[in-house]
Amino acid sequence: MKPYILTKTTLPEEKERIKEELKYKTEKHKYSFRLYDDDGELYYEGLCVENNSFYPLDEEQPDSGVTEIHYLNNGKWEQL
Repeated sequence: MKPYILTKTTLPEEKERIKEELKYKTEKHKYSFRLYDDDGELYYEGLCVENNSFYPLDEEQPDSGVTEIHYLNNGKWEQL
């Protein structure tokens, strides 16, 4: 099982990848996250098996340049 999956992107070249990622969604992927670059631009949305993991950020940063991860907690997006 993948520890996170991407569900949305603002990057047109990543649309096919997102379709592929959704095949791996399980009931354990229940924590919503967003990945942003250092200008505050949203690049990805996804689901993680933990609500405090930097793993999605660490994995996606080299290719996309994202620098922040935010999790949805009690209806509010909070940066880790």
